[in-house]
Amino acid sequence: MPVKKRVPKERTKLGVSDELFAWLSDEATPEQERAIAFYVIVLGNDEAKLRELWEQARDEVLSHWIAAHPGTRPTLWWKLEAPRQPLGRFPGCGWDGELCEPRRLLRGAGCCAWAVMAHVPSYSLGLPTLWAGYDADDPPIFESQAAYLRRHSLLLASEKRCLGPSDYTETEELDPGCAVDLGPFSGPSVEGIAWLTQWASKIRERIPAARKELSRSTL
Repeated sequence: MPVKKRVPKERTKLGVSDELFAWLSDEATPEQERAIAFYVIVLGNDEAKLRELWEQARDEVLSHWIAAHPGTRPTLWWKLEAPRQPLGRFPGCGWDGELCEPRRLLRGAGCCAWAVMAHVPSYSLGLPTLWAGYDADDPPIFESQAAYLRRHSLLLASEKRCLGPSDYTETEELDPGCAVDLGPFSGPSVEGIAWLTQWASKIRERIPAARKELSRSTL
């Protein structure tokens, strides 16, 4: 007996499927993600189409999100609507002025990998996705989303009424998975290990100066 292909239900108001709405709201289940995987991959590589979809569903997505998660924003808000870093922070690069303004680093060892290595800057929810000099005993700690939104005057009145002091003083530790491997290294090639160790040492030497520069540019 042939299996009838399931057609995603359309949301009456927005004209997008429930699966796609869940993805826009960071709430897609594995089954929903599989149902829209190809569409999302294609869309994710076309920012104009992504923005068009976001604008179409934005108000309902944010209303739904903020009611459940006050003081935070979903992934696509960070990608498309968060304040941008000013022009000139990455002179001569195609992403200059296009990246979101990151959340403020409060303490912790290391710095964004692209400040000391040949990596393209990238962020997730306002946090860097690659980190050089990560130290598990002194991990990078960032301000909360609520503190970021308040600092940029982006909180809604309804959020201000329900958020308390702890929401602003709460912090977020960077995922250890963001760490770039700087050793110690091991392997059968003595020469190769020596080269990697020397390379990592040079990277670590660049971190203090990079930290000073980053602190000036992100205040």
